[in-house]
Amino acid sequence: MRRLMMLLTAVAVTVLPTTPAGAAGSVAYCFHTWTDTASPGITANPGRSDFTSNGEKWDLLCQGRVRGHEVNGWGTFGEYGFIEGTCSAGWGEVHFSFTIPTTGGEQKFQLNFPFYYGPGGGTAQTVDFPGVFVFLPTAGDCTNEPVTEFKVIRNAVLYS
Repeated sequence: MRRLMMLLTAVAVTVLPTTPAGAAGSVAYCFHTWTDTASPGITANPGRSDFTSNGEKWDLLCQGRVRGHEVNGWGTFGEYGFIEGTCSAGWGEVHFSFTIPTTGGEQKFQLNFPFYYGPGGGTAQTVDFPGVFVFLPTAGDCTNEPVTEFKVIRNAVLYS
């Protein structure tokens, strides 16, 4: 797991943009990990599956500034969406809901955007919160049983 975290950090540093065109003045670098459940599950055959983190209950660690204020603690994160594809490749749409504590009070976000993935990882297609992620099945193996639960580890940059 430690090797995976180092790899994800290295990929994020080389893949994540430093400032998108027209970016706002505040930038925060964020890391978060959570577990999603998927129904009916992701298989080796193409199909659609819904997923959810079951609420905004997962830790979100950000450093930097959000909406002009310094981040001063751990935030919370949740997501839901759908996946079109197989265990090895596909795309989907996601709805992120997260809250970040700052010196100016809690900053709440609701973002929707597409994502794309290949074997073991992918990227989020958004200018506000671009990131890279890896995912690890925790229930199901995609061969004998559909993947119905998976852990996600994500590095991202929040422009606000």
